[in-house]
Amino acid sequence: MERRTWLVAAAIVLLALAVRVWEVERTNPYHPINDARSYLALASQVAHRGDYLNSDAPRSGAGGSIGPTAYFPPAYPYLLAGVDLLDGHPSGGSQALEDVRLATAALGAVSVAVLGLVAFEAFGPAVALVAMLIAAVYPPLVVFSGTPYSENLLIALELAAVWAGLRSQRAANPWPLLALSGVFAGLATLAHQNGVVIVLPLIFCALQSVRRWSASRPEGSRAVSTRRPALTAVVGPVVLLACAALTIAPWTIRNAVVLHRFVPVSDEMGITLAGTYNSSSANDRQIPYRWKYYGNIPGFASTARASLHLTEPELSSRLTSAALHYIGQHPLSPAQAAYHNLRRLLELEGSFAWRASAYDIGLDGGTMKVAVYSFWLVALLAAAGLFTRRARRAPPWLWGVPILLTLSVILVNAQTPRFRSPIDPYLIMLAACTVVSAAASLLSRRATRPE
Repeated sequence: MERRTWLVAAAIVLLALAVRVWEVERTNPYHPINDARSYLALASQVAHRGDYLNSDAPRSGAGGSIGPTAYFPPAYPYLLAGVDLLDGHPSGGSQALEDVRLATAALGAVSVAVLGLVAFEAFGPAVALVAMLIAAVYPPLVVFSGTPYSENLLIALELAAVWAGLRSQRAANPWPLLALSGVFAGLATLAHQNGVVIVLPLIFCALQSVRRWSASRPEGSRAVSTRRPALTAVVGPVVLLACAALTIAPWTIRNAVVLHRFVPVSDEMGITLAGTYNSSSANDRQIPYRWKYYGNIPGFASTARASLHLTEPELSSRLTSAALHYIGQHPLSPAQAAYHNLRRLLELEGSFAWRASAYDIGLDGGTMKVAVYSFWLVALLAAAGLFTRRARRAPPWLWGVPILLTLSVILVNAQTPRFRSPIDPYLIMLAACTVVSAAASLLSRRATRPE
């Protein structure tokens, strides 16, 4: 980038930070509920002990189970624990909450900066600056960055992994960048378990990077790689996957020691699947297939009582079996859940749905209304951006990231803006392609107009 472009980008990042800090101050006092409260409690435990509280007391695990927990992936609670230690409030409280929200707002500004790097590599400087400007003031991301949810960290990490992958395709030496992309992908998985899906597109990225690197080498040094091109190309994905696995491994080892089970990241599958695939959720007239906590579903009353004597993995296994049994009896239920959750993701399931989503993460209906309307505007611009030449400049694997992230949520829970937030940056980049293309077309017409 030119110096002027860097200065403009820095100014936009400062704008993003100012807007998000203003949002935090505007919404004080904020009362964390549901998962936000759990993240804050876990952060306090980590600040005091260096790990989650490994108690055998009743209801010490997720879902009312007993024993140690691995329900929430560790990256975000550990980040919040670091904030608590730095500000001197390891026991939590209102002051710690405000500092955590400010730190999350700063994380949102970092995400805007990394979004700019991704857009620069994929589409060029003009699209990068416009995408950053949109992201800096985009209401769904602004209001969500004031809430203590792990998706705020997931956004920054997944974009960082994608940027390193894109950069590796132009680098003279792609190996360090592929390793870095794997580390970021591993951290994204430790922030939110569905972050693991970005590894698949990055594998294709690694294949392309190594092939280009091999083709660009001097003739003499290419001798081995031309004799065994397939073997050479596969080394890139191996490096990426190895670095991702090594990043996740310490938490997997911790889970094996504490839970006495092989739990790579989280044992949330049972509570997650059972909350969607049950007759109560399926027959919800207002929001069909809306995820519900299993303990509030009459059909799981006996399981809820038994949870007092079950470990977290045992409870997860029992609930997973119940969800799979329901799917077996209703084979169309995944397609039906995907349909309704996709409608929710697009804010087309009705105002009750998006107001309920706002309530679940502590946002008011008026704020959410602004977020919904602004999403529709960006979505329309993004749809137009699909047909621009600038969008076609990006490598095809890049679009696999938002597609897989979408599939990972619509089959279970598509609460907005929370579960759409890791997907929104790609819509913003497409919208920026539309804006830049329209501006270039307008300037071209004005330049060719006769005096």
